[in-house]
Amino acid sequence: MIKTVDNVAEAAGALLLEKAEESIRERGRFVVVLSGGSTPLKMYAWLIEGHADAPFWEHTHVFWGDERFVPHEHPDSNYGAAKRALLDALPIPSEQVYPWLYGAGDPEGAAHTYADTLQQTLADAPFDLTFLGLGDDAHTASLFPGTGAVFDEGLTTVVRPPGKGTRLSLTARRLSRSRTIAFLVQGEGKRDALSATLSPTETPDFDRTPARAISAQEELVWLTDVTL
Repeated sequence: MIKTVDNVAEAAGALLLEKAEESIRERGRFVVVLSGGSTPLKMYAWLIEGHADAPFWEHTHVFWGDERFVPHEHPDSNYGAAKRALLDALPIPSEQVYPWLYGAGDPEGAAHTYADTLQQTLADAPFDLTFLGLGDDAHTASLFPGTGAVFDEGLTTVVRPPGKGTRLSLTARRLSRSRTIAFLVQGEGKRDALSATLSPTETPDFDRTPARAISAQEELVWLTDVTL
């Protein structure tokens, strides 16, 4: 479902509130997957402004769809950005926050560790809400075109797109094990990628447009300010 909205960040925040309350009412906890980028930062600001004291935060578990393989203090860290902009202001217990670990500089080890964390915490249970972005090359999470990462079958993968450093990512398979997935797509610069991803085709090329490979168990929604 495509929802064209004036304010992507506010629409995303409202969706998080809705799914958090629904998940806790039905299952006693809310498991959310965050993404990187500028739009989530705006969503965090919206949440902090009006909903920092919401009771559901204490029952919220936070994962990340992908991460740059850098220390948490690095300005490019998705976890670091979310910690500074959102998590430090919320009453989420620290043991319910699951960042990718930089460790001893071993990306493959970090990917295996995150897969183990997922298994120990969730087993085969789906995420309740997963936020994803869309790059201007149609990548999502760190599943970049031409890398073949979109076809990886495990829970996590290491991706080394040319010129973009080393990335850690949940696989398309694990991302798709989500009740609701929301793609946040903001700005005219994403128009071509959005069109390529959503255009009907009988034989989709997932390696060229990795975002096409993502599905959801219940609802997949595109929140965008771009009109196709």
